[in-house]
Amino acid sequence: MTTPSTGPDLRVVLLGTGTSAGVPTLGCTCDVCLSTDPHNKRMRCCAYIETCGRRILIDCGTDLRTQAIANHITDVDMVLLTHTHADHVNGMDDLRAYNMVHRHAINVYGQSDSLDDLRARFAYCFRPAPPGGGVPQLTLHPIEADTDLVLEGVAVRPLTIFHGTLPILGFRIGRFAYLTDVSRIPEETFAALEGVEVLVTSALRRRPHPTHMCISESVEVAKRIGARQTWFIHMCHDLDHDATNATLPPGIALAYDGLSFDV
Repeated sequence: MTTPSTGPDLRVVLLGTGTSAGVPTLGCTCDVCLSTDPHNKRMRCCAYIETCGRRILIDCGTDLRTQAIANHITDVDMVLLTHTHADHVNGMDDLRAYNMVHRHAINVYGQSDSLDDLRARFAYCFRPAPPGGGVPQLTLHPIEADTDLVLEGVAVRPLTIFHGTLPILGFRIGRFAYLTDVSRIPEETFAALEGVEVLVTSALRRRPHPTHMCISESVEVAKRIGARQTWFIHMCHDLDHDATNATLPPGIALAYDGLSFDV
């Protein structure tokens, strides 16, 4: 694969690093949920990227408003959807604030079935606006996996990964790749990840899970891809930040909410 050019440095902020229930998990009194370590406070997964003058979200989850305020995100140009499980799309309505303040629609890119799901779940966004407005202005664009694209001047390659039996999207932008909710990576996707310098991928817990990689599986994937740095996301409350990081190989670590880096 020829690495696409993304122009200036890529700035990435991991807005959330937790699983669908978040950490602390409601009703739980485990040591991680009661921890005072801020690294153990995990909102739902979402990433923010700045490159080529564009402001990009990967997914738009339940905690978006809180995440955007905490990380001073003043506008969004486009959203890349991995899939439409609630923890990855339930912040869509919060995008209307950017529409109102900056007076522009926001482009949303995803597989056709994901966009159909958005139209059904957020139907009010795609009907004529009621008197008084207040409806997100979202322009939906279908994209296909495993195809080199240029979206608003940014070179992006959507990648096929599996979330259980569900095919979803990961994304490669330059030498950065983001793969969440992974249980299996096809061989052609491994090939498309050659040369990645910073990898973000999921690692749910220590025990195996039918629809997510566990820590040992994620470590093997990270070693195979060979990025100089791998950050794990989508962790549940089984994993204490410091204790888990002490067991991981060099160049591999649990991420945390608000982690930022350049690629």
